Amino acid sequence: MKVAVVTGGAKPDSIGHEVALRLLKEDMQVVVADLYEEGFSALRECFCVRCDVADPASVEAMIEKAIQSFGRIDVLVNCVGGSWGITRKDLLASPKLGWRGLTNCSLDDWRTIVAANLDSVFYCSRVAAPHLKKQGGAIVNVASVAARKGIPPGSEGSSGPYAVAKAGVMGLTRQLALELGEFGVRVNCVAPGVIASGRLKRVMALTGKERGPEGPLAQIPMRRVGTVDECAALIVALCTDDTSYMTGVTVDANGASYAA
Repeated sequence: MKVAVVTGGAKPDSIGHEVALRLLKEDMQVVVADLYEEGFSALRECFCVRCDVADPASVEAMIEKAIQSFGRIDVLVNCVGGSWGITRKDLLASPKLGWRGLTNCSLDDWRTIVAANLDSVFYCSRVAAPHLKKQGGAIVNVASVAARKGIPPGSEGSSGPYAVAKAGVMGLTRQLALELGEFGVRVNCVAPGVIASGRLKRVMALTGKERGPEGPLAQIPMRRVGTVDECAALIVALCTDDTSYMTGVTVDANGASYAA
């Protein structure tokens, strides 16, 4: 049986949570790595591990637990991310109000946001790679439409460092695909637009429905935000043999709010 590791899958209103449930339906053993331990009870069929993916030692310990329990890793989905920092405190709090761009964010803002969104993908992919190379497999990273077009100044619930970090995830995806291709490991990326996750609901509760974290919702040509299900279905497809010749690409799912 294949084994999948999903980071950021514990929150029940998140993309990662839906990915974990769908991978179970693909008959995979699923390891969920997250700081949000409150969500573990809803994932009883998964092997849940408390992990801070911004800490390389925590990542190494999490992957070691997965190997000790199941002996292999076939799939890695890097779903952890967030635009106001993903610390234990942040997971339980409302988003911080106020625009934080590259010229007015604090150094702590920069380090925390880049660590959660970019460093985490590097740490997890680097540690999982030797195990994936043994039999081949797939890595799927999650970026954002913010990486394509930036974050308009004044947007609440998002930030300039987030856009930069997610652009880095796209570059990391391409490079890993080149390095791991000969071992049968595919590396792809999904760049969602505005998705109706718990994060969006928390932002909208503070800012109103007319303003999205990546810009005005009225600018989405499809006239709606995406769903967690739609995004998770795409991610899971990239984990399976249905997309066995796709690697090194970023797939956009944003309702044409940015057409690459």
